[in-house]
Amino acid sequence: MNTTTIHKTKADKKKPIVCLKDVAVAYQSNVAIFDVNLDIYQNDFFGICGPNGSGKSTILKTIVGAVSPFKGTVRVFGEDIMKGNIRALKSRMGYLPQKEQIDRNFPALVKDVVGMGLFAQVGFFRRLSEEDHAKIVRALEIVEMTALADRPIGHLSGGQQQKVMIARGIVNEPDILLLDEPFAALDFKVEQTIMELIEKIHEETNVTIIMISHSINFIKKYCTRAACVDRRVIWKGKPSEEDFDDVIKTVFLH
Repeated sequence: MNTTTIHKTKADKKKPIVCLKDVAVAYQSNVAIFDVNLDIYQNDFFGICGPNGSGKSTILKTIVGAVSPFKGTVRVFGEDIMKGNIRALKSRMGYLPQKEQIDRNFPALVKDVVGMGLFAQVGFFRRLSEEDHAKIVRALEIVEMTALADRPIGHLSGGQQQKVMIARGIVNEPDILLLDEPFAALDFKVEQTIMELIEKIHEETNVTIIMISHSINFIKKYCTRAACVDRRVIWKGKPSEEDFDDVIKTVFLH
């Protein structure tokens, strides 16, 4: 990988920048998560794991304000996500949802897809400035996709598309980067490349990463802290702790 320097933000570990307290979310009458309590600090690389349908994605969506809890509070940078300035809060976060298949005929160019990550800051109907275009170039440099900036995203491989989506997530130089299964549907070699890219972004910045992954090995190797969920948080701590493996076996094999 290249050695592109990445923007650093000032760290503050005195109090959590994300705090979920007694959070419960339901879709119609189905409770997706309940009694979720999590504190995430500046510069954490926080991994979230759990079986399918355990509410992992719901936790991320709750943090970014995409779904509303019917119980509990979610604070980001000290502000209630449902009561604060949602646009200002979202402008400080980058979010990569679960990967979806992109139609080969989808006409959007790579650079335009990356630019979509700036809409929370500039608004959907404002013209991008020279500074904004410079951010797009910078994000593409970080993920090593500059040469493909003018190519339709539908013409790229799955791994290349995922790099573009990561660039979209970091183009606004966020304080928090949320990644939902960034390795899904990728072959082993490409998965390793994406792993190294995410680790590079974390190592060279103070960005806080919150990542859902089924790759327990990745969580153990790279994450500073982790939580295992099954609609509620059943374990949290450092993945290097001895009981982490026992918890994983219990959750995934129950």
